[in-house]
Amino acid sequence: MTKLLQFIGGFILSFLLIVGLFTGIFWYTKDYTAPPPPGVNVDSLIAAGVWPDSLSMYAKERIQIDQKKTELTTKEEDLARKQQEIEQNRQMLEDIQKKVGEASAEEDSIMNLRYQDLAGLIESMKPADAGRVLDNLSDFSSAKILLRMRKRSAGSVMNAMSAEKLAKVSQLITMLKE
Repeated sequence: MTKLLQFIGGFILSFLLIVGLFTGIFWYTKDYTAPPPPGVNVDSLIAAGVWPDSLSMYAKERIQIDQKKTELTTKEEDLARKQQEIEQNRQMLEDIQKKVGEASAEEDSIMNLRYQDLAGLIESMKPADAGRVLDNLSDFSSAKILLRMRKRSAGSVMNAMSAEKLAKVSQLITMLKE
């Protein structure tokens, strides 16, 4: 029974292949005529990048030159706009730098007064307590305060500071003195 089914299946498959082959040959040899092209505007063809054969070589070159000119003018306008933005940003940056410079000069004078006051307070403390206080401050603040103290008081306070903090502050003091 299985041999009979295999024979029938092979026969049907062969029949379908032969019919498909003859159908393909028939359709392949049939003449095909393309549908007539719809009426298209030449400008829309050029915009799509398709050049109709009816245009002369000079007309094609003229159209290409016009396209390049429009591209160039848009790029020039964009470049001019960007340069104007850069100039505005540069002017804003200069204004901000001026304001920051004025503010930092004013802040420096205020901070110098505060460092002088702090130096006076720390000189009046015991050196061990003053060393712990300076250990908890930033390196820069500690260096500024120590510079405004008397040398003898500063030396005893520095003796009470931690070794790591003292190394950093000493480097800052040498840089600030120069």
